[in-house]
Amino acid sequence: MSEKNFCTLFHLDDRSSMAKKPRDRMNALLENPNTADAVQALDNIEFYDLYHAIGPGDAMILLEYASPEQLQTCLDLDIWRGDELQDSDLAPWVEAILAVPDEKFEEFWKNIDPEIMGLYLHRNVHLYMAEDKNDDVDIPETESPNVAQSPDFTYWIAYPEDADKAELLRQLIDRLYAVLGIEKAWSTLEAMHFEMESDLEETAYRFRTERIREYGFMPRDEAAAIFANVDVTKDAELIRNSLDADLYIHAYPCTDKLTASLASIDDSKAANCYFEHILNNIQDLEPIRVQLFSIAQQVATFDGFQPHETQGFDDSMILTVAYISLGLEYASMHNDELAARILTHTGLRRLFTLGYSLTLELQRKAKILISRGHLSIIDDQPMSLLTTSQRDAVEGMLLERPRPSSSALTPFISLHDIQGAAAVIADVATRELFFGEALHKKRDDISLLAYTNDLIQGVENVNFDNVAITFLTRRSLTYPEPWGVFSVDDLPDRQSVIDAVSPDAILSLFRSSLNESTRTALIRFAHQLKSEIDEQWPESEIHPDPRLMGALLITSQDED
Repeated sequence: MSEKNFCTLFHLDDRSSMAKKPRDRMNALLENPNTADAVQALDNIEFYDLYHAIGPGDAMILLEYASPEQLQTCLDLDIWRGDELQDSDLAPWVEAILAVPDEKFEEFWKNIDPEIMGLYLHRNVHLYMAEDKNDDVDIPETESPNVAQSPDFTYWIAYPEDADKAELLRQLIDRLYAVLGIEKAWSTLEAMHFEMESDLEETAYRFRTERIREYGFMPRDEAAAIFANVDVTKDAELIRNSLDADLYIHAYPCTDKLTASLASIDDSKAANCYFEHILNNIQDLEPIRVQLFSIAQQVATFDGFQPHETQGFDDSMILTVAYISLGLEYASMHNDELAARILTHTGLRRLFTLGYSLTLELQRKAKILISRGHLSIIDDQPMSLLTTSQRDAVEGMLLERPRPSSSALTPFISLHDIQGAAAVIADVATRELFFGEALHKKRDDISLLAYTNDLIQGVENVNFDNVAITFLTRRSLTYPEPWGVFSVDDLPDRQSVIDAVSPDAILSLFRSSLNESTRTALIRFAHQLKSEIDEQWPESEIHPDPRLMGALLITSQDED
């Protein structure tokens, strides 16, 4: 059968068609004779998605018909970063709440968590009053100059110095007095004034955390557990040996942004990954869909993205699919039948963690390479002796979330990617072996060679490969001292250089016997050197401009 992509597998429309739907849905709601009932019939996540899909400016009218629970969900998902309430994210919602009619404003105020607005006021306004009504009010000189009396003349209120923020807070307090009445408004300010900020935030966060679990969200510290580091060999074996267990999946409503992020996979290098290939062999994809969204949501939460931030969820979904695909491919040993059984009996979270741990294995090996201190002769460039492509690959492995290269836009997706990165590590280790055991040279020897010669391209272009090519060529041409550089006027011909880097020439430098893996690595090294020469030295040019020969740039300029 023909294979489907992620969007068609999960019956998702493309994004262009999805973008046309929200405004039509809002118009249908507003045209309904019972608009309030129609709006409040949306579940809380549906309302949240619709509000953000249309945009706060045009969707603000929906708040006139929304329930306090729908508003509370919006606040729960929008105004927190980690365990901290963000004033900058709450302010647009305060503006929206102030725009609704008085009756709806009162309903919202009485039914959403009081700690949220209490904390907002506590942080941004300071109340002062005289002990006796005939006394002057003592306001510190360090206080904001934006001071005004409350509508009931009970307090002197110091608003923020920022004019826009101060105006929004004035409108909020004036609205409290106008809608709730003097007594309730006064008690609100009085309660806020005597509460501790930390207590307000802690209480609000606790209630919020319990509510968002209904939608598959969790606190950031809990979401971090998905990035555990496991023993990949043992865990893969355990996965293969636990295929008789039943898999319980708890379903929950997910946001449209999360659903739409599936489209980002089909537009990325994660398309046609092993995971997608196996999904085409499975009949019931609903349990997998629920798990996939749950994990992507955890990743986004850990990375600090808000539920309405499209790019954040796109990146999280691609990372989720990549790690699951890696883990599945590794655990199944690329056996499609076994992989399908794993997907139906093993939680995707376990495969995600396995895939992530595979990349950490590469990172660990890359860090060992760096820690040996052999890869650079330039202080501020820790890998200056590597070629550009080698450096790019190692730098990618050293990232917090390892990638095939630092310039790659996507993470490791397949075992082929992993094997390619592992080959780079092996290649660099082979170069260390060549210089250390065959030539008995160290980094300081290369540094001395580079800095004591007037190199045409400068020290920053000296790497293991062009030093090796230069040494092997000088040795092949029986120079008295092979460890040196060429004169720009005395470069060898192309064929001499190619002959000098043959596998036999490299292997002959090792006096002791070599095991098969080391011999294979050194032969690969010889072929790589030849490939560099073929790439950078056209066959038609016997003696090209030395400045263009990146493979043979250990060349000094003769002094006049």
